[in-house]
Amino acid sequence: MEKLGIDLKLIAVQIINFGLLLFILKRVLYKPILEIIKKRKEELEGIEKTKEDIEKAKSNLVVEEKKILTDAQNQKEEILKNARRDAEAEKRRIIEKANRESKEIIQGTKRQVERDRRNASK
Repeated sequence: MEKLGIDLKLIAVQIINFGLLLFILKRVLYKPILEIIKKRKEELEGIEKTKEDIEKAKSNLVVEEKKILTDAQNQKEEILKNARRDAEAEKRRIIEKANRESKEIIQGTKRQVERDRRNASK
C-alpha cells in the first residue's frame, strides 16, 4: 500500500482523531444545542398554549359582553315602558283632578251667579 501512497498508520490516526473530534463535538456542542432547542420549543409551545387560552378568554368575554349589553338594553326598555305607563297614569290622574276642580269652580261660579241674581231681584 505504500506504493500507492497510502500510509495505514496515518489513516488510523486520522480515524481516531475524527472519532475523538465527533465525541468532543457531541459532548460540547451537539447536546447543549439540542437542549437549548428543546427548551425553546417547550417555551414556544407554552406561549402558544397561553395564546390559545387568552383567545378563548377573549371570545368568552366578547360573548359575555354581548349578553350584558342585551340584558342592559332589555332592562332599559322595561324601565322606559314602566316610566311611560306611570307617566300616562299620572297624566290621566292630573287631567281628571283638573277636570273635577274646573267643574267644582264652574258649579261654584254658577251658584254664586244664582245667589247674586236672587239677591239682585230682591
